[in-house]
Amino acid sequence: MAANKITENLDMKMKKYLIYILPLIFLAALLQGCADLQSDISKPVEVNFHGPGSLNPSAPDFHGNMVRNAKWDMKVCESCHGADLTGNTAEGNCMNCHTEEDGPKACNTCHGTFADPSRIAPPRDISENISSALKGVGAHVQHIYERDLGARVRCSTCHIIPQDVYQPGHMVNDDLPAEVMLKGDAFLFGADNAAYDYNSTSCANSYCHGNFTFYRDSADVTNRFAYTADRMTGLNKTVTWTNVNQGEAVCGSCHGLPPEGHIVNAEITINTCYQCHGDVIDENGFIIDKEKHINGEKDARLD
Repeated sequence: MAANKITENLDMKMKKYLIYILPLIFLAALLQGCADLQSDISKPVEVNFHGPGSLNPSAPDFHGNMVRNAKWDMKVCESCHGADLTGNTAEGNCMNCHTEEDGPKACNTCHGTFADPSRIAPPRDISENISSALKGVGAHVQHIYERDLGARVRCSTCHIIPQDVYQPGHMVNDDLPAEVMLKGDAFLFGADNAAYDYNSTSCANSYCHGNFTFYRDSADVTNRFAYTADRMTGLNKTVTWTNVNQGEAVCGSCHGLPPEGHIVNAEITINTCYQCHGDVIDENGFIIDKEKHINGEKDARLD
């Protein structure tokens, strides 16, 4: 009986040991293991999606090249820099360099002059080309910025202007070349078949280059004397977009001097046009008011 009692006491002590002591041993071992693991954990490495040349336009890993390769889909930038592209740090704020209102989504980010937000058209097409011999550049400057013979041509005369960079037909939603859809001034005075040919890069049948008809009956009565027929017409010249400074639009190439159907005699030359068109051209044959030439109006006056 005594032996059985001793055995029961030992069993009770063993159970208490198992219930109270073993959990403490297990917890101590666990804490020691976590401490060992913690000591092996290195500081998290900061992930940088850009290469060392990301801010250098001449470097292969320039961030602009990355965006270009993504077909200008700047949503890939938003994943790190946020929807407004201001980033989470000063270094990650795209607006530090893209200071225009639309930031990186401004027109001159992809084409035009990056340093001048007023120049949103080439030279500098989306492939960084600046040669006018390439269709992405062509005669943009001569039509928009350095217009010698008339008022600047609006971008909307040849292109559909997107209201958003992701609008269908623009950027990521479409492939090159850019759509050219002549409208507006190109169709004035009967030029209803004006068109651009992508293969030859030529523009044909546009009012701008002499496809016009001025009818005598619709002219002001005081100016009808200038007609020798029932109409005056231009030369309707087909011009090549990439033939810049090669005589495509010199004075007299779009309409005769004077136009067909206009009175003509030995005394009428480009230096006498000012006698009736003195608000437009001077006695030396230079355009003095670009807003009144190739503007869809017949600007003539008599003293």
